[in-house]
Amino acid sequence: MNAVIFPGQGAQYPRMGKDLYDNFPEVRDIFSRIDKAAGMPLSEKCFYASEEELKDTSLQQLAILTVSLAAFEVFRGKPIKIDYFSGLSLGEYSCLYPAGVLSLEDVVILIRERSLAMDEAAKENPSCMFAVIGAREDDLKGKQNNSFYIANINSPSQIVVSLAENKKLIVKEILTKSGFRVVELDVSGGFHSTFMEPARVRLKKVMESLNFLDAKVPIVSNFTARAHTDREDIKHNLINQLTHPVLWKDCIEFMNNKGVNTFFEVGPSRVLKGILRKINPQLKVVNIGKKEDIDVLE
Repeated sequence: MNAVIFPGQGAQYPRMGKDLYDNFPEVRDIFSRIDKAAGMPLSEKCFYASEEELKDTSLQQLAILTVSLAAFEVFRGKPIKIDYFSGLSLGEYSCLYPAGVLSLEDVVILIRERSLAMDEAAKENPSCMFAVIGAREDDLKGKQNNSFYIANINSPSQIVVSLAENKKLIVKEILTKSGFRVVELDVSGGFHSTFMEPARVRLKKVMESLNFLDAKVPIVSNFTARAHTDREDIKHNLINQLTHPVLWKDCIEFMNNKGVNTFFEVGPSRVLKGILRKINPQLKVVNIGKKEDIDVLE
């Protein structure tokens, strides 16, 4: 069995998607449609924006979405049956167009609003994120004490926490004294935590204005780590993903337990491949993000 997984924030890099754009007419069509829907030249941003420019949340989310869906447009032409879709954080939203839940244009609207809502929530609630290397979920649960929130359970030994900006020093001290390595992430706020409640409220209203359909292929939710096809369930999960932990390890294990042995990471970078190796070294991960990746499938 096969699953397609899409990357989240942090997968961006300058000139991403350019070789796909230059070699595949269907990719140029996707870029053109997204440029129009976004009301901005996203293709130019993907190809020519600097590494620093691509760190901006509102641009980064749209750019990663664009390259992910452009790569998928080529991949979908291959005779490969897809049994599940999933994605890490932003990547779960990227599933909506390939799974037939939303039109391409509505996905762009949704991500544009999501990025703006998250940016505004971060300004309203100054916060940040730490990757805690070497920690397991149970190690951190007893140390939270309202000083931080578990935001991502990426692998058995990598957990991301969200915390208030003014608690950075004390939380880092608590975690390093416990023997964990702490790395502050280059993000604009404490995502997947209560800091994002204003974004959840705003995005819920946006979703009600869009035409959601049932998924043609099950989407494995970050919120439940289970597969869903019902449109209302999918909306509920996406909304709650903003303020609850991303259960990425559980998502991968769920699909693997259902029989998935090959994961196609579709989009820029190879971030998910590294994470999946830590979850289960036996899993096969095939990257689809450049022309050379497509050529190998021929």
